[in-house]
Amino acid sequence: MIPMLRYALALLMAAGLLSACGEREGGVLSAQARNADGVWSQIPASVKSDLARGVNVSTWFTHRTDATQQPGWPTTNDFSLMRRMGIRHVRLLVDAEWLQLNGAHPRYLEEGITQALNEGLLVVLAMQPSKEHKLQMGEDDSVVELVADIWRQTASQFKTVAHDRLLFEVLNEPEIEDVARVRVIQKKLIEAVREISPERIVAVGGAHYSDIDDLVNMAPLDVRGVIYSFHFYEPHNFTHQGAGWGWHMWMVFHNIPYPSTPENVEPVVEKLTPLAREHIAWYGQQEWNKKKLAEFIDQAADWSKRHNLPVWCSEFGVLRDVAPSASRRAWLNDARSLFEERNMAWTYFDWWGHFGLVTGPQDARQIDEDAQAGLALKLTQTTP
Repeated sequence: MIPMLRYALALLMAAGLLSACGEREGGVLSAQARNADGVWSQIPASVKSDLARGVNVSTWFTHRTDATQQPGWPTTNDFSLMRRMGIRHVRLLVDAEWLQLNGAHPRYLEEGITQALNEGLLVVLAMQPSKEHKLQMGEDDSVVELVADIWRQTASQFKTVAHDRLLFEVLNEPEIEDVARVRVIQKKLIEAVREISPERIVAVGGAHYSDIDDLVNMAPLDVRGVIYSFHFYEPHNFTHQGAGWGWHMWMVFHNIPYPSTPENVEPVVEKLTPLAREHIAWYGQQEWNKKKLAEFIDQAADWSKRHNLPVWCSEFGVLRDVAPSASRRAWLNDARSLFEERNMAWTYFDWWGHFGLVTGPQDARQIDEDAQAGLALKLTQTTP
């Protein structure tokens, strides 16, 4: 894949599409753009407001060749529905390699972003290379430079979009073990963006899968105008029950309740295989509830206060397929309310699919009642 990517970039450079124009200013925001509100002082006030609640659209530009995902691609009606539900921003993931394989792909991305912007949504564009590509970035500077070039092209393409309407998240879930290496990569990608668009607000997450532990172990970058993100799926044995990816045991976990106690998991434990029983029995003994979730989320809040920098939960959710309905609703309500009680921005995962806020085809969306209730979203007839 990488040689093909390199060839595509060479063609784009020859066509003059990878412009490096613009005076580099180190990402220092103008005085007019700054927000006087504490940890958000480097971020425009409108960004803080619109980042308060949002939703991910994860497969639109990352699984374009998968026909099973296409019914989930949003239309203008979807973005209008988001707004009527009180959602203020959308986070779009884009596959770096896909973006470069065809000259039409950047146009498709532009059309999608324009649809969301026209409906009044703030857009966060998050770069999501394949796992293989990320691991190569962890070892090879030339691969990092390829992604930096993609960001230069993207920043050039959207240079005229106001910096408080479009944010760039330079690398989603780095999946790289070397924390120091991730830091170097993130700075390189931010520098590439800021060469073209000095005022553009950027976001970064911690190494590995950008969990709260990864954020807490992260030293802030010496760059202004950065929002720090984390993902929250604790405990994974509940939120990922039934998942056909990741840890193989998740596939056999079904009907796991939340909150958890030794007593309420016992009927489930009896139906599991011996190896699975010990994991869910332990989950019950841990007594997962809002107070325990707060122990994790408070670590992110403390990091934000300690460094005087904004923190945002860019992903959280519960896989819908086999989780008890009331439990899913309760977990979402607890997580969402904990974020809001700490003045923390959040982005639900996902708009459509296994975690989806909606189900059904593009012309017949059905809102998932448990997700809607847990997220405290109220549908109105008109866009607020």
